[in-house]
Amino acid sequence: MYSNSSAVARGLAGTGRIRNMSYKIGYFFNYPQDLAQTAKDINECLGCSLAPYLGDRNDWFDIFLSMEFSFGEVEGFEKEGELDFENFRYEINFRTAVGQLPAIAAVVYALYRRLGITGILVFDLQILIARYEERDIPDWGKGLYDVVSDNPFVGFGAHLRLLEQRMADSWRMYIDR
Repeated sequence: MYSNSSAVARGLAGTGRIRNMSYKIGYFFNYPQDLAQTAKDINECLGCSLAPYLGDRNDWFDIFLSMEFSFGEVEGFEKEGELDFENFRYEINFRTAVGQLPAIAAVVYALYRRLGITGILVFDLQILIARYEERDIPDWGKGLYDVVSDNPFVGFGAHLRLLEQRMADSWRMYIDR
């Protein structure tokens, strides 16, 4: 079973590698392969090195693009409002400092383009940032579409601004500086 591991559990707290102002953003999705094959496919797609953390084949981990990058099966989450965690099999959990939202959006887009993955992007397990699905987009063809903002993910900068608007005020406070 996958658990959202903390910096303390990873032994990174107090090392200077993880700052106090870190945030969790989760990408919940489905994929037809088992956990190990999905991790392998993600590694090949992104160029990361997810591997079992301390030999636990249910908890995969890497430091990727300066973020803690954890991956595992979704278990123990219940539906809360528009957050329908129980409908998803896997989660990539990004523990990051402020300013990494562009990297997270790039990961989401790469997973869609290479593996056909769609899902929900959630801030701190509380705020739905985006709900992605594949749709026919006029003058574009099939593409990634964010149902929350009711906009296609075809222009990176424009989509990033829409994601930032959905973030918690504490996150935006640091972006605006």
